[in-house]
Amino acid sequence: MNTRGISHRIGKHLAGRLSVLALGCGLAVCASAADAPHAANWKIFEDYCVECHNTEDWAGSVAFDTMQPEDIPQNVAILEKVVRKMRSQQMPPGGHKVPDKDTRAAFVSWMENQLDAAGKLHPDPGHVGLHRLNRKEYANAVRDLLGIEIDPAALLPRDEPREGFDNIAAALQVTPSFLDQYVAAARIVALQALGNKDALPGGTTYRASRPSTQFFHQDGLPLGTRGGIAVDHNFPADGEYTLNIANMAQALWVYNMEFENHLVVTLDGDLIYETTIGGEDDMKAIDQKQDPAVEAINKRLKNIPFTAKAGVHRFVVAFRERTFAESEDRLQMYVPGGGQDRVLRVSSFEIRGPFNPTGVSMTASRKHVFTCYPKSATEERPCAEQVVGGIARRAFRRPLTSADMQGLMAFYDMGRKESDFDNGVRRAITAVLAHPDFLYRADSPPDENLPPGSVYALSDLDLATRLSFFLWSSLPDDELLDVAGSGKLHDPAVLEAQVRRMLADDRAKTLATNFGTQWLNLPKLAEINPDPAIFPYASGAGDLRGDFTTEVSMFLDSIFRGDQSVLRLIDSPYTFINERLALHYGVNSVRGDQFRKVELTDNSRFGLLGKGAVLMVSAYPNRTSPVLRGAFVLERIMGSPPPVPPPAVEALPAVNADKKPATVRELLETHRKKPQCFSCHASIDPIGFVLEGFDATGKARDIDRFARTAIDRLGQLPDGTIVRNPQELRAALLADPVPFVQNVTERLMMYALGRVIEAHDMPFVRDIVRKSAADDYKFSTLILNIVKSDDFQKATVPLAGNEPQIKQASAN
Repeated sequence: MNTRGISHRIGKHLAGRLSVLALGCGLAVCASAADAPHAANWKIFEDYCVECHNTEDWAGSVAFDTMQPEDIPQNVAILEKVVRKMRSQQMPPGGHKVPDKDTRAAFVSWMENQLDAAGKLHPDPGHVGLHRLNRKEYANAVRDLLGIEIDPAALLPRDEPREGFDNIAAALQVTPSFLDQYVAAARIVALQALGNKDALPGGTTYRASRPSTQFFHQDGLPLGTRGGIAVDHNFPADGEYTLNIANMAQALWVYNMEFENHLVVTLDGDLIYETTIGGEDDMKAIDQKQDPAVEAINKRLKNIPFTAKAGVHRFVVAFRERTFAESEDRLQMYVPGGGQDRVLRVSSFEIRGPFNPTGVSMTASRKHVFTCYPKSATEERPCAEQVVGGIARRAFRRPLTSADMQGLMAFYDMGRKESDFDNGVRRAITAVLAHPDFLYRADSPPDENLPPGSVYALSDLDLATRLSFFLWSSLPDDELLDVAGSGKLHDPAVLEAQVRRMLADDRAKTLATNFGTQWLNLPKLAEINPDPAIFPYASGAGDLRGDFTTEVSMFLDSIFRGDQSVLRLIDSPYTFINERLALHYGVNSVRGDQFRKVELTDNSRFGLLGKGAVLMVSAYPNRTSPVLRGAFVLERIMGSPPPVPPPAVEALPAVNADKKPATVRELLETHRKKPQCFSCHASIDPIGFVLEGFDATGKARDIDRFARTAIDRLGQLPDGTIVRNPQELRAALLADPVPFVQNVTERLMMYALGRVIEAHDMPFVRDIVRKSAADDYKFSTLILNIVKSDDFQKATVPLAGNEPQIKQASAN
């Protein structure tokens, strides 16, 4: 193609249009189109972009030779991508002429100002639509309403994530089959909350999440024990129960029976059963009697009777800790810190019952539900109205109407007629939990006749709901509902006081455990099983994925609720680790399973980029990947995802051209030599190269295990900056903190609103970032500016017919 011809055409066309504009044609988003800065900045497209993005090549389905400054309001979506790509130095791509740092920064600033001005002309806070509770929100809401913890995965369908989050309204399906599952869950939850004096015997099986890691004491289990399983079991009634523990003895291969293993069972800390498995007598019996002896040993673990009161109780099956004896194997154990072998494990157990139930005691959840309890028949209905009305007000997140109460009390009357007061309340609670006003939330316009596209302010009650699901992933509490009901929540001072109160509440930990882990894609860790042949110290008995997630959650919570600057996510010199993680990180001063705050001396571990979870989730199970790690930083940390790779990309070979083992970097360098590959890899790989000092499990290394050569961590960013280690990479990322803060803000906005952030949201996002800069981007300031923004407090009337309708299902 004749690039000079295109350049000439663009130059003539641009000059002509600018001359017209200078005469008064008027550019809506520019004070004067003839001003030199506007012309100079728009010329960036001609100098660096039109070569590929034109009407002949149409790269990326974009042609800048057809676009002019006055077209900015009509091309917001495209130009927002331009800003993102230019700021992250992904465009112009590697191998092409690029603007210098100052020119690039000036263009990005100018274009953002033009986009913000266009946004002010047509503000659009967007529309969320009908928003179903996801699993986590449902479980949290049940906890706050009824005082019980439930396992939502056992009751409700899986939530499909979108853009990394599982609370995006458009991805939460609204179908009759889903509603049926929620109705079934409502019946089960109501029974668990109130108990059931007529409960039939049933069984619940609990399995160890990591059955191979029971060498040591486990955090949360009684002191003096090792291994085992601890659960909070909900007993439906007072009565007799039995316990069955999975077999531990075998005949063909007599594993781990050489020494005595003292098994203990506790209920709320009280010992209810103990026995011994293994030892000289058991070994001798198995040797001489074979299967009958095995059956007799395992029989000690079956049909263990005990009695329990109704409600949730802590139930533990574990072993007494014994004097630590290092492994007697010829080879040292791979688990950091060593370990004792010849020990048994609790893989699972089952609780069955109740048998001969005698009633239902006043459990913690019943105390939570029954704000009153009738002493006579005349007190029953008023008390039922108080109990049901209080729960329904919280569940529906608004004052109740007479029609609401009439419908719910009809369920109470039905249940009371069948049995007793408790059964009536249970029926009414089931109806509350199956009601659309509990399962769904929607932002309703104040006037149904508002035309599509109109912007309206959320009501105080809708604002309270949005705020509570943002900060707590749960329902508004009574105080927030009272403030909203009084019509004062939109008052900036009142709103700020509520936000600060809610951030100080323990329920705000969900910002770390829910928002933070999804932002960093940590759920993917469940899919990554480190290759035990390559990483025996981080697989099997040494599996660290659960500890990695705990570390990151506690670290995020310390930044968020400690009200630090979000920039400290990048460079904080501390973390939270237990002994297993400490040894993996090369820290020798930590003992025990309990996580604690530790100041780091190795600066390569500072911030998120030094966390094992981040390093593992951006690697393959059997090797590191500079591409995955570089893409992770660009997308998850800086908010500028690289282009999707083209189809049929060749996998990296296992050896180099000489058929010898090579480092991943050497293999990538060969791949990058292809022009079609280098354009993208130029911005991705340098970041990943710097992190090659960590293996696929996040363990520090200096030598490549396959090539047996020193790790080369040198990287050169697209702007020419040389980075040699994680410390220099962090400095490069924080040299301009805006991209990182903007990404955090975007992710928080997406999580808060329950919808994907679009181009029309970016002026709101940038305004929040600018306002937060004055307070060094402290987390509470960022949250307050989000909550006070029009994007959070307002909505746009959608086009007619876009809202799904939900019919109420029967809660009988």
